[in-house]
Amino acid sequence: MSVRSSAAIERVASPVSFESILRAVAKAVEAASGSRPLIRPGDRVLIKPNIFAPHPAPTTTDPRVVVALVRLALAAGAGEVIVGEGRSISTAKFRKSHNTTRGCAEIVGMTSAVETAGGRMVFFEEDEFVEVDVPGGVILERARAARTVMDADVLINAPVLKIHSLTLVTLGIKNLHGVISDEDKLFGHSYHTLPTKLTDFLRVRSPDMTVIDGIVGQEADHAEEGRPVEMGLIIAGGDVVAVDAVASAVIGLDPMEVDTTRIAHEQRLGIADLSSIEVLGESVESVRRPFARPDIALDPELFPGVRIVAGDYCRSCQYYTRRGLDKLVEEGLLGGDRELTIILGKEPPAPDRLSGKVIMLGDCCLASESIRRLRDYLLLDGRLQTVYACPPMQFRMRAVQMVEDYQAPSP
Repeated sequence: MSVRSSAAIERVASPVSFESILRAVAKAVEAASGSRPLIRPGDRVLIKPNIFAPHPAPTTTDPRVVVALVRLALAAGAGEVIVGEGRSISTAKFRKSHNTTRGCAEIVGMTSAVETAGGRMVFFEEDEFVEVDVPGGVILERARAARTVMDADVLINAPVLKIHSLTLVTLGIKNLHGVISDEDKLFGHSYHTLPTKLTDFLRVRSPDMTVIDGIVGQEADHAEEGRPVEMGLIIAGGDVVAVDAVASAVIGLDPMEVDTTRIAHEQRLGIADLSSIEVLGESVESVRRPFARPDIALDPELFPGVRIVAGDYCRSCQYYTRRGLDKLVEEGLLGGDRELTIILGKEPPAPDRLSGKVIMLGDCCLASESIRRLRDYLLLDGRLQTVYACPPMQFRMRAVQMVEDYQAPSP
């Protein structure tokens, strides 16, 4: 084996406690750092967890892992330790409460834990953003990044071991999405462009160390619809691409089927070839546990009373449509005498004899010539709601409100 990178896997001793987490994090970081000190006296250290929404671990990073990193940084002589994050664009735009990073961090217990440990919280939407060039960027030629990130001497990336419905996993590379401005988060957020955009940012500020919280992972989805998986692991390394590759293998995936990992490897931003990565501590085989992939099939049998009319759609539309429909099922808003038609994708066939409410989703659908007459007729008839944007995030977040608010026009 020609070793060109490394990653460390450490078990968290059971029963899981802060002390066992601290020991595992310290061992993983020490092994991954090798002879090179990660933190020098006086360094300004930024730890970037995953707090994309107001949901506790494992949907977001366990505060105990972050506190362990704060304590280790202070013990190494860091002059200042900051924990910084920027909530997701869907949280910012579509959640009724706790839609700021400050609110999310408080509700998951991150703020109090970090401050008690001697760290300082920074909420990136409250930070100054600086415009930076992205040399060689494919989607992002320029980006606006939080100044606190750009000014840090050491960047420690602290994601969760999770499946993601658009990028298949949300590990080290995906976790960096939180450091850019809301405009840059929304730009290029579709299935076709998001993985490339995420790898673009590695050209600006690649983390010095990535420490994956694998105490409890999450399968099936990255948000509240996902399921927890007890893993008891910490995975760490200086090469974020190698760490993501090893973590993907741990949860039963071929690293090269993860677009962010594959693209970063192809662009020589890190190493994803497992044969070129030295795995320290536990082996991948000794801890492997395949995670369930996302179920985002648009199966009409799952949604009574719903007619789905689709043209050519990508995974973005599929995901946001499916999760919106799932919420309608949970709230008991489907079936009975309620009629609902969902139209999505590029150039969908124009259906005949539509009755009830109609929702058209996404830019591709709404720009299609095939349904132009139908769209205009339904708008005049008062039976159409439209969700522009690519991807149509609003439907996932507000499907219940859209259906509840609908009043059938008087005959």
